[in-house]
Amino acid sequence: MSSAYVILNERLNLNIALIEINALLLHEEIIPELLEHLSWSIKKDGCLNHPIIVDAESLLVLDGVHRVEALKRLRCKCIPACLVDYKSPSIQVFNWYRVIGGVDNLRRLLSEVKTVGGSVEKVDKIKEGTIGKSLVAAAIRTFNENFLVNHPFKSLPEAFDIIKRVEERLKNAGFSVGYETESDALQRLSKRQVDAVLCTPKLTKQAIIETARSGKTFVYKATRHVIPARPMRLCVPLNLLRDKRPLSKLNETLKSLLLKKKMKHLSPGSLFEGRRYEEDLYVFEE
Repeated sequence: MSSAYVILNERLNLNIALIEINALLLHEEIIPELLEHLSWSIKKDGCLNHPIIVDAESLLVLDGVHRVEALKRLRCKCIPACLVDYKSPSIQVFNWYRVIGGVDNLRRLLSEVKTVGGSVEKVDKIKEGTIGKSLVAAAIRTFNENFLVNHPFKSLPEAFDIIKRVEERLKNAGFSVGYETESDALQRLSKRQVDAVLCTPKLTKQAIIETARSGKTFVYKATRHVIPARPMRLCVPLNLLRDKRPLSKLNETLKSLLLKKKMKHLSPGSLFEGRRYEEDLYVFEE
């Protein structure tokens, strides 16, 4: 696939191009409320500001599933994407852990977890690689105790479905449930800023691709892709994304649009649009 624009980052080449929406593989479910708001925002802007991140080989969407579905709603044929080499060791896959608050009674917490089926087993230590294997769908850490959440599952998407049911049960029981990176979640637990952490299975790149190819999806916040660099603020107009001309012609137009802009490099740790990014950003400016 030819690119409209290429950014040569020292760790990862970023190939920008318009690609067919229907050719993409999605691996996480959509949250209706997020999709509704995003669709409205994109329609209001009249353009898509930031490209999705896609594996060039499999066309798996690493970041931007809601943008994909929003553009489908807006009758777009194609979408601006940053195509990367998913096999590159510079792209890593991590977890989102669930942090739990409002636990006044540990026994009540564990009792609520058990209501989704299966059992909770106290262990001295949660061994690496245990979660997501055999019957262990998840694990729970408190400040000084560890538990395995045992429940039959046939695949990792099923294991995450169990985790989703646990989340919903805990919320309905009055506990707070949030999402944090593994390190942040455990750090907050060590400082007693949260009462417990629900640990999720670690996914491999191959498992993610195979799941998407099978037509299945993981629950929201199952994966956390860390990508060393990304382009921002392409501001591609919706009328170009709805254009029925061949992709080659559309990419020529995109190239012309991007060449008219200036590109600004922001180093890791920079603040952009109110958020701090830990990757290199390449921001296109008018």
